[in-house]
Amino acid sequence: MPRADPTTAGGHVMPQEPPTSKDSAPRPRRCVHQLYEDHVRRTPDAVAVISGSQQLTYRQLDERANRLARHLREAGLPRGGPVAVCLGRDAEVLTAMLGVLKAGGAYVPVEPSAPPSVLRQVLADPGLFAAVTWESLRVMVSDTVRSGRPVICLDTQAEAIAARSGEPLDAGVGVSDLACVLYTSGTAGRMPRGVLIEHRTLASAYEGWRVVYRLSPADRHLQTVASEFAGFTADWVRALCSGGTLVLAGRDEDLDRAGDAAPLHRLIVNRAVTVVACDVPTVHGLHRHLRSQGADLGDVRLIAVSGDSWYLDEQQALRRTLGPHVRILNVYGVTEAAGSGAYFELPDRPAVTEHPERVSPIGKAFPGATVAVLGRGGAPAARGARGELGIKGAVLGRGYRDGSAFKSGQFLRTGDLGRVREDGGLEHLGRVASHADAEAVLRGHPSVGECLVTTVEFGKGRKTLIAYVTAVEGGELDRSELRLFLSTRLPSARAPQTLTQVAALPRTRSGKIDRSGVPLPAQRDATRRASGGKGGLSADGGEGGGIWSGIAGITALFSFLSWILTDALWPYSTDLSLVPQPWAALFTGLYVCEWLAFGLGMGFLFCGRPLVARHGRSPALTSAAHLAVAWLLIAWWPQDNYYRLAAKTDWARQAALVYAFNITLMIAGAVVVAFVAAKPRKTDLMR
Repeated sequence: MPRADPTTAGGHVMPQEPPTSKDSAPRPRRCVHQLYEDHVRRTPDAVAVISGSQQLTYRQLDERANRLARHLREAGLPRGGPVAVCLGRDAEVLTAMLGVLKAGGAYVPVEPSAPPSVLRQVLADPGLFAAVTWESLRVMVSDTVRSGRPVICLDTQAEAIAARSGEPLDAGVGVSDLACVLYTSGTAGRMPRGVLIEHRTLASAYEGWRVVYRLSPADRHLQTVASEFAGFTADWVRALCSGGTLVLAGRDEDLDRAGDAAPLHRLIVNRAVTVVACDVPTVHGLHRHLRSQGADLGDVRLIAVSGDSWYLDEQQALRRTLGPHVRILNVYGVTEAAGSGAYFELPDRPAVTEHPERVSPIGKAFPGATVAVLGRGGAPAARGARGELGIKGAVLGRGYRDGSAFKSGQFLRTGDLGRVREDGGLEHLGRVASHADAEAVLRGHPSVGECLVTTVEFGKGRKTLIAYVTAVEGGELDRSELRLFLSTRLPSARAPQTLTQVAALPRTRSGKIDRSGVPLPAQRDATRRASGGKGGLSADGGEGGGIWSGIAGITALFSFLSWILTDALWPYSTDLSLVPQPWAALFTGLYVCEWLAFGLGMGFLFCGRPLVARHGRSPALTSAAHLAVAWLLIAWWPQDNYYRLAAKTDWARQAALVYAFNITLMIAGAVVVAFVAAKPRKTDLMR
């Protein structure tokens, strides 16, 4: 019996503080590039950036950024002017971002490998002043940047940039000026939206990270995401404003390109990384690699995972692999807050939590933020209630690029679903339009790795709820077993109607599950199920068709067998030679009904449990009702044949028949009454 853990109550993880922390961070008075410059003066020879074989000290990086800043000012960059940075992920992207900030502009990160539609949207912004890129990308950039706007190529214009002074310049930038424009990840098929991030937003977010992550100049930070996402900006701000080192993962360490996590693991160990901030797919890949190799993460002291739902059982499994010396954080961040938001730190000691595979805790807000679950009217919801997650505070940006501003003091709705658990901790339930309850139940099956439940429309008005699942590593999915598992835990209205197994769930470029990128199942089957199904999975992925066809087949088989075996088991029990008509015909009809009832009972016994389980009663009562209904049908054939052969004065046989059949049939009827009268069980722990 495990000892009680002070971080738990009632079997649930307890937060260390209230989840909606007050906006307690001090108001920033300095810009993030000024915080970085403090370390340039203190430790100029410390390594700032590592990218492959290239290393830049704080002095080297600063001089490069100062020269680019002067080059931009000479080109006429106005205060707060947006400059697209389209370079990829290497040391020069840091030079460009810092150079834009030092010149008084606002950088707009653009990933060269982004889809053409995204590139056009970002680069065609009429407010862009210039673009910083490579000569090899000039044509792509020039095609979308408005004519007459400068395109600065760091390689072909290197001589002109190097001729500028490497001394810092005073651009007169204040904390209320624009620092960058970060685009959202574009989840649920929507186009990304540009978010205006001010200097004070970045400084406030950094202060919260500094406190929670316990940052120091000794830290080496791993950087794995594309430069266009908020995670990249968060990484360099944490590293360079604290005097640490930013280690950039290259193409060879990219899990999507490398196919496994071995190169990334070598980078972490060889570069003595101490802080790993990554997305869910990356931590999954690293954890699989560590388990298979029996390896560790070297000097890593902190892992912060963000970007999508990361469940408690996965966090606990990682803790068992790494040990208690590595801090494990589940971070909920939004682009509108520069990647800040809320976090949950896994306690050092194991916490006993009911259904950890269904829970994605995000704990409490970072300093400088307030995160709440919003109910009707925008007011914070009561404990246990579901609602949309909202965020406000100093970490929130100015507004969107399209002109809509964030209102000071008011919660910004994030589009994510959450709740405040009964124990007080914040919980992330996915996107507002997601089927979080069904996904949580699916994750509870031991053979399911990842899952996604979504509504797919086949033609006008024909919709069906489809579950996409992956098998755990080295495992296989039994659809019939999975169907039964779901039917006992979800009401039919919320149960997926179709099950589709996939090798991996599609993800966006930011690492989030792409709900708009799932493959469509066979339309013929899905259309039939959408139009005729009533909920619950069949063995082949559909609903009632598979169940009832199975019942029909077994009914026909056992009805035939009971007809054949009657005279073999009970000779002369159906002999009607001395019975006159029309009574003989009526008794023959009785025997036929008994054979059919026995066959139907056997069919219901083998295939009917999902039809009973979908009513949502407890597993014990569901099993009892399933057996009771089967027995109510099966018992008539053997009972009547035994009675017809029993002498009226054979009291022992008469008593055996009464207790073997009559009493059990009464009990079965009472069980069915109890099943019908019982209230549905609240199996959905996410409600």
